[in-house]
Amino acid sequence: MRTEPKQVRLAFGSELHAQMSVTWQTQQPVDSPVVEFGDTPALGRHAPAERISYPYATGVIYRALLQELEAGRRYYYRVGSAQGGFSRAYAFRTPQRGLHNFVFTAFADHGTTRFSVQNSRNVAAVNPTFHFIAGDLSYADGRQPIWDTYLEQLELLAARVPVMVCFGNHENERIGDQRIGYIAAETRFAMPNKGHYYAFTISNARFVAFNSNERASEPQHQWLERTLHAARRDPALRWLIVFAHHPLYGSTQRRGNNESMIRRFQPLFDRYRVDLVIHGHDHVYERMYPMREGRAVIRKSNRYPQGKGTVYVTCGGGGASLYELAPEPTPWTAKREKTYCYLKVRVPVHDALRVEAYRIDNTLIEAFEID
Repeated sequence: MRTEPKQVRLAFGSELHAQMSVTWQTQQPVDSPVVEFGDTPALGRHAPAERISYPYATGVIYRALLQELEAGRRYYYRVGSAQGGFSRAYAFRTPQRGLHNFVFTAFADHGTTRFSVQNSRNVAAVNPTFHFIAGDLSYADGRQPIWDTYLEQLELLAARVPVMVCFGNHENERIGDQRIGYIAAETRFAMPNKGHYYAFTISNARFVAFNSNERASEPQHQWLERTLHAARRDPALRWLIVFAHHPLYGSTQRRGNNESMIRRFQPLFDRYRVDLVIHGHDHVYERMYPMREGRAVIRKSNRYPQGKGTVYVTCGGGGASLYELAPEPTPWTAKREKTYCYLKVRVPVHDALRVEAYRIDNTLIEAFEID
């Protein structure tokens, strides 16, 4: 049916405890698109949707903002219209207010392979507070129907868990000789600031995402410094976690350390004592020991004192084809493996922040803690 809702996905609203954005697509337009939702399967509330578009859209995209939600509550919903039909019913949970322990998940370089689908299933089974994809989402590279394939596959995760993203190099698209930039990802994903750079807070953790393709952007750099500075001055915040696509350090055969990223961002991460930076771009798993001024300050164990150094993690095994590792790791590499992967991060109020890295078969690659 050409009016069947597909590609259903959630994202946090600007007030993440009380709002949830819902996006979907149909092949043909419908009258009065709506999200029916409620805190029981009977639903009972309605949020009208608006049509959003970009010049190369492959269907009709709708987006609605669910508002006046209660924090920490489970909600049921479906999307569609009386004329065109509704989706199946899904459910999500809003984040709690105040201090609480929670879990989020992350990976990057996702794509549309069978490994991509399995990794989405793995993350959905964790049922995290949110999932983050650190760039290189669909690999459409200008071929817009691939976005449809990707978002239909992602629905098994994104219709149940808010999915937040930052942009990788493959989101900066070209059609033929024409550079269309980030317009497809900007439109299809309901991110703050169209996904380029933004931050949000859950419990005592501040999450900061930026567009590392545009690393030379002075407005972005100034925003990033203000945001990190404000987070470290806020006594209510314990954890500072950053997402960006391109890693600073790495040891694949295709790429080594990224000197332009190191020059641009390592001084900021050092100055404001960022706890954890999560990257993609290199299609492997690689994790560094805590770093300061371009060197490892600790080279043993898997438990590190907070504030001594920033831990950099590349989890580029989201589902796209894997890279070969260079014969030798960097002097700062704590763990590396050519494997599909995802991260499960436990963010505590009082105890150690715990990062667990898993292969696609759900076996553990490693775990480390920042205490």
